[in-house]
Amino acid sequence: MAVLQRAISTDQSFRALAAITTDVVREACKRHDLVGAEAIILGRALTAGCLLSTLTKNDDERVRIAFRGDGPLGKVVIDSRSNGKVRGYIQLAEDATPEPIPDVINGRRRVGALVGAGSLMLTRDVGLEHPYQGVVELTTGELDDDLEHYLTRSEQMPSALTCEVILDARGGVLRAAGVLCQTFPGAPTEAVLGLQKSLFHGSLADLLRQERSPDELISFALGGEPHETLAATPLSFSCHCDMNRARAIISTLGAEDIDALADEPGPTEVRCSYCGARYTLSPSELHALADELRRDRS
Repeated sequence: MAVLQRAISTDQSFRALAAITTDVVREACKRHDLVGAEAIILGRALTAGCLLSTLTKNDDERVRIAFRGDGPLGKVVIDSRSNGKVRGYIQLAEDATPEPIPDVINGRRRVGALVGAGSLMLTRDVGLEHPYQGVVELTTGELDDDLEHYLTRSEQMPSALTCEVILDARGGVLRAAGVLCQTFPGAPTEAVLGLQKSLFHGSLADLLRQERSPDELISFALGGEPHETLAATPLSFSCHCDMNRARAIISTLGAEDIDALADEPGPTEVRCSYCGARYTLSPSELHALADELRRDRS
């Protein structure tokens, strides 16, 4: 299942979003060949991206989240859109070996040591002339906790956010989900603060020991308060890379370097960082691309 559900409390004090992202995270981990700790980190980040790209009424909203931690799994990039499409990756060293699955501490698996210290940059594009961009230091290395801190401090929206990935016995993705609860301006923040504490101690992880529906997660986020269910959005791991983009990347080398590349043994491969798709250009295709660049230049 992969769906995002929205709701608002009947007294219009809070809004809540619940995302079930199991299929999204499984597909991402399949494409990037990730299990264990790597699956937890990418899955939590993808889930957060789905939640954060639906906070305005703009149908074309796009959110890019870049974690730049100094830990072995600290460099994560997510690109999410309000239509439910999301993609992302962890930047791993070429000789990287799988990291041990982190221990459960205070109710949930803590990944802060694997992410490390560094910064979080969030870019929100709602179709205006310039996108909004904010940068904050990572406070804990727990991706959702740092995003919660960002929303509360930088966007002035008191928030409770958590994202979980439950692993199976082999380190694969069994379940993945996340919840976000925010107060509206002028509403009391006590309920959100209480939810923050509960989420920090792993209450969502406990809930996900069994399959849950979006409505169950909404009720959990709102503490059982009566609410109105709003529109739902299907979610999917989706990338808009294609051969034209691969050609555009190679074109940045210039005609002479492309010819030199074509003269090297074998075809040239371009791999998309976001989804792992590979695009291959033969020597003849590279020479044709170089000639095309020369014609455009003349």
